[in-house]
Amino acid sequence: MSIGDDSILGLGIGIGIGIDIGGSSVKIVAPNTNDSTSSSGGPWQVAQSSHYSNPDRTQLAAAMKDGLSKLNITTPQRIGLCLPGRMNSAKSAIERSTNLPALNGWAFPDLLRSVFEQPVPKFRVVSDADAAGYDYATAHPIQGRTAALSLGTGIGLCVLDNDTIVTMGQSGIGHIGDMDIGRFGDTDRINHTGIRNTPESYFGAPALSQYANGSILDLTSLASDDSPIQALVQTLRIIHAIYLPNRIALLGGVGLAFKPHRQLIHELVNDQLTTLADQSWTLDFATTSHHAAQGAAKLANQDF
Repeated sequence: MSIGDDSILGLGIGIGIGIDIGGSSVKIVAPNTNDSTSSSGGPWQVAQSSHYSNPDRTQLAAAMKDGLSKLNITTPQRIGLCLPGRMNSAKSAIERSTNLPALNGWAFPDLLRSVFEQPVPKFRVVSDADAAGYDYATAHPIQGRTAALSLGTGIGLCVLDNDTIVTMGQSGIGHIGDMDIGRFGDTDRINHTGIRNTPESYFGAPALSQYANGSILDLTSLASDDSPIQALVQTLRIIHAIYLPNRIALLGGVGLAFKPHRQLIHELVNDQLTTLADQSWTLDFATTSHHAAQGAAKLANQDF
């Protein structure tokens, strides 16, 4: 996570919003201030920008403004910002984003200044996988470990013990979307970033384009011997062996599209699964397409 420099940014404590800048649109959420029970975990206003493809910075700023215009809020005092890609060592900008190259080198305060008037609200930057996983784990709490797999244009993993995000020291737990899971079929599959036989090669959104009707992804025709199912099962078996989760949650638009195959996926994963795994593990799915934005808003409303 990255936190805005207090010497530059506003310090107001109040309504916080979540902005999830994705590969094809921007999703934004804010607490529903018309509801007396509203809080960072309460009912949400949700909005989504028009879709885009390989936008430049001007188009990204316009998409954020488009989403904000659909919400009943004034200038927020805190922002949770989800961005795809790897941050630089100074945690001040995205160093490399394959899904949205326009983000590369765009300092976070400058990005927000393209949308908000001065002073720029206090902000926290978090990966979309961590934000989505945090929202799911706090909205659906269990005592134990959750592995939340965010499936979209890219694929990311967040592991949480109860509601605490697991890290390796000061770093994340790696980019599972680029892991080599082997070949399923007669030929290698190259993902949209040019890497061979990865989860993104088989069940990232670009790899599933043949099942899309506009923005609607329909995976109901998939069978157990189809490569997206086989690759997903292999990935989940690896997650079990490494992280020993009590629950796996498939989030994001692609995760929701796999929901009709819950029983099939669970059975295939369990077939001779490592005995180290929790044999009573559960397979859950997203309850909204806005988990990342909601998680970012929750994190923004924490004291920091």
